[in-house]
Amino acid sequence: MAGNAINAKLLEIQRELKVEKSHFSEAYGGFSYRNMEDILEAAKPLCHELGCTITCDDEVRMIGNGWVYVVTSARLTDVDSGEFEERHGWAREVAEKAKTDPSQITGAASSYAGKRAIGNLFALDSSTDADGQGPKQEPPANGPFFGRCRSCGTRVQFFAPDQMRTFRCCPSPDFEVE
Repeated sequence: MAGNAINAKLLEIQRELKVEKSHFSEAYGGFSYRNMEDILEAAKPLCHELGCTITCDDEVRMIGNGWVYVVTSARLTDVDSGEFEERHGWAREVAEKAKTDPSQITGAASSYAGKRAIGNLFALDSSTDADGQGPKQEPPANGPFFGRCRSCGTRVQFFAPDQMRTFRCCPSPDFEVE
């Protein structure tokens, strides 16, 4: 492959990769979703065929407001040239969750951040996933409404669409109207 080989290989993987949303969350809003393991399982044969590896690494970051995020880096590497492409996903750890120990809270944030990072790398559509249930609903022109950040889970009451577009709850806010 001439030129930037890793981008050509990434393009091929993005074109070929299909990952069904084979799980269903009845308890949390009734939506179909895919998880990180589903994406990796579907991507590995394509990566192998094209001479690439896929790796994921986590980093824990504390933001100035005290929130703790897991940041996952998903990296596709060409084994011959060493070239790579990398994308990131963020997920905020909840302070506590009933019947969940701290390692499970971090693990859940890691899994979600990894899914977002790999989804970003492979350009997977999440339009009906937990972090994007259907097309985004436009905020009302005026009056109070609630938005939830798809990156960190923060829920905020807004009074105007501009307020939602400029509000910074985390490093990569992505609000949807509830």
